[in-house]
Amino acid sequence: MTIAPSTAPPPGWYGDPYDAGTLRWWSGAEWTAYTHPVPSPQPSQPVAKPKPPRKWMGRFGGWILVGSSLFIWLWLFGFSLLIQAIAPHADDDGPAVLSPYLLVTGAATVAAAILYTMAYRLKPADGLTASRLVIIAGVGGLAATLVAAPVNTLINVLSGGTASHPSGLPLVLAGVVEELVKVTAAVLLALRLPVKNARIGLFVGGAVGLGFSVIENLSYLQEAFARGQDDPLGFGLFVGTAIGRELTGPFLHPVFTALLAAAVFGATRNGRFRLTFRVVAAYLGVAAAHGIFNGAAWLAQNAPWPAAARGGAILLFDLVFVVASGLTWLLIARRIRRDSERGRPGPDV
Repeated sequence: MTIAPSTAPPPGWYGDPYDAGTLRWWSGAEWTAYTHPVPSPQPSQPVAKPKPPRKWMGRFGGWILVGSSLFIWLWLFGFSLLIQAIAPHADDDGPAVLSPYLLVTGAATVAAAILYTMAYRLKPADGLTASRLVIIAGVGGLAATLVAAPVNTLINVLSGGTASHPSGLPLVLAGVVEELVKVTAAVLLALRLPVKNARIGLFVGGAVGLGFSVIENLSYLQEAFARGQDDPLGFGLFVGTAIGRELTGPFLHPVFTALLAAAVFGATRNGRFRLTFRVVAAYLGVAAAHGIFNGAAWLAQNAPWPAAARGGAILLFDLVFVVASGLTWLLIARRIRRDSERGRPGPDV
């Protein structure tokens, strides 16, 4: 069997016109005697589902950070007790010196754990990397503190307060000052972010609040640390301050600023920030909540009650306020997630 040269296909293996189960070599002009069976198709291999890449310390990395900090405290305390037990005349030199490492772990442990958890939950569609979130926390927290601290001190001086006997006015107005400064830092640090919505506002505002709380905690712990060098009961004061600051700092400043930033970022249109009625209302609400917390704590500290009663009232109030603010954040975060899943940009909060 031959085909006219003008229409002949090029040489190669083709289906045998005489046997459907074989291939026959076509020379370019005619079929040759060379054949071989048609190869059977190979069964397709099932494609294994790719495993998601492991992120750093995993989903429980925040708890790992808290556990590591607790280990450091126990390690330092254990060695302090051991040295005090074996050192001759250990009690002759006054109170035991507290380790400066406790300042860092006492001020930043919970904040670092929360920031880790936030970074772990970032998605590629957010346009916000974990490293940038950490930078926002550090730079934003430091910048906000450098602005808010002098303003609060100035208000204290003008209202007749001193360093040892502060006035209650700067505490009540702290929400007005600090929340404005923190959300301004959040906006400035987010100007070049590709995505600006309520969800990103929660992340950016929360990060700035965490950075702010760490620096503020350090100032409180530094004061308690210094008093602990001269007071035999200073160790208890330091531990109590550390526990109180770990309880309130990381759960109030980040929550306040995250909610306010969610309102500000949720009001953006075409990547531009806008000042809307809801943004102003959110600012006034957050500033009022912040001021109420500080004012109530100041009143409890100055109430003519026994020390144990004052401490118990403050602790109870702190717990109630932390739980209430956390539930508010949870409700807002869920609302933002639902709106995001429906394809809407998110509420102005």
